[in-house]
Amino acid sequence: MNIKSFLKTNALAIMALLFAGSIMSFKLAENNTADQNFYYISEDMSEGAFHDVNNWTTALTGSTGCVTTGERPCKVIVPDGSSLSTVLGSKTNAQVLDISIQRKLEP
Repeated sequence: MNIKSFLKTNALAIMALLFAGSIMSFKLAENNTADQNFYYISEDMSEGAFHDVNNWTTALTGSTGCVTTGERPCKVIVPDGSSLSTVLGSKTNAQVLDISIQRKLEP
């Protein structure tokens, strides 16, 4: 009998908690996006070219020509919630090469 009276008197609070929990689960699923890959598509190797965001693309075709060694970066992974300009910042070409995955040969 105690449980029935408890449920009756607190039914509105229980419903509110269930509603809030279901809304929160949608919010969590909505924000669960993946990291983004950017590929270097320029032949420019002058100092500062590697951190120029205009020389990068998210198109998978940008991965063409990626090898294990080379003079240009191939791919940089940008974590969810960040941007390419934040990741590249004002890094030197050598610093961008350090954070890149794979390389592209000199044009």
